[in-house]
Amino acid sequence: MPLTVLVAMSKVEGFGEPGEIPTVANNPLDLIYCDESIHFGATGQHLHANGTPSGFAQFASVDDPTTGGWQAGRRWLSVPAHFDANRNLIGGYMGATISQAINRFAPGSQKGNNPLAYVTAVCEKTGLTPQTILTPTNLG
Repeated sequence: MPLTVLVAMSKVEGFGEPGEIPTVANNPLDLIYCDESIHFGATGQHLHANGTPSGFAQFASVDDPTTGGWQAGRRWLSVPAHFDANRNLIGGYMGATISQAINRFAPGSQKGNNPLAYVTAVCEKTGLTPQTILTPTNLG
């Protein structure tokens, strides 16, 4: 059975894998630690075993319906998309194509990101195409 975009993205991020930051931080989408993740319920910044900050948000739980990591990821991706005059995604995600959303969510300009591989993996897991518009139904 195909996964929702939210669950597929969490798998690409490593959620569910022992020892991976998304798993230990209750943060399925590996959201960065910032004002927005705090607003969505982050309790602090995840720390590596040596005590150094990882840059990713820590959530008290993964499943809390208000402040858990799943809800934070859903809220993050539910922000309405904003486009420039050339239809380039410049803000938000909901209403953008999967390709546009992932290229904004995990840009190649950030170390370790490979947007093409990310889009391919999400589409394989969901059965959707890169041009599929992100909607509340396929987000999950």
